Amino acid sequence: MEFKDLVQQRRSAHNFEAGFKVDENTWNDLLEYVRYTPSGYNAQPWQFQLLQTEADITALHKICLNQDIIKTSGNVVVLIGDTDFGKNESDRILAEWQAYRNLTPEKAAGLKSSLEKERETWKKREMVIRNASLAAMTFLYAAEDLGLAACPMMGVRQLDLKKYLDLADNQLPIIVIALGKSGGSEGTRLPRKSVEEINRSVDNLK
Repeated sequence: MEFKDLVQQRRSAHNFEAGFKVDENTWNDLLEYVRYTPSGYNAQPWQFQLLQTEADITALHKICLNQDIIKTSGNVVVLIGDTDFGKNESDRILAEWQAYRNLTPEKAAGLKSSLEKERETWKKREMVIRNASLAAMTFLYAAEDLGLAACPMMGVRQLDLKKYLDLADNQLPIIVIALGKSGGSEGTRLPRKSVEEINRSVDNLK
């Protein structure tokens, strides 16, 4: 499928085939796409967790404000970001940049300093959310390409989700995605803004 067709075809699903469970091979195929997502410093500060058991689905249904597609999809994905990736992964990141970019000692020291810089909590959250959001979009396109249906969820009790998954202080749940097989027509697609409406560069282009 051409990428343009994939982008235009993908949409948030609300109708899922009952009883479908994502298998291990398909899950690994999805993450194989995600591995190539760009990120600041090439840090890749994310992990994806798939939850499928009846107990998990029941708990997540409540955490996601009783949205029924959590139950009907049968598979719930949580994208988790590391707010302390600058410190936790600095050795790996620095080693990779030195190996593949032949950094001078001065540039290597500058990269290490930037990674390990003390930042306010809000700034670290902002950095990991920006990075992980790129991975989330890759995941959604991957699901479409593999014939799956997905819906990113906005209504989530973040603190309850963090507690349920037993996440560490530095681990931030970025987004929840309902995942499964399409259960039928989603009806008429909602309209998209025009190019003119999203273009703020028109006066700068020649």
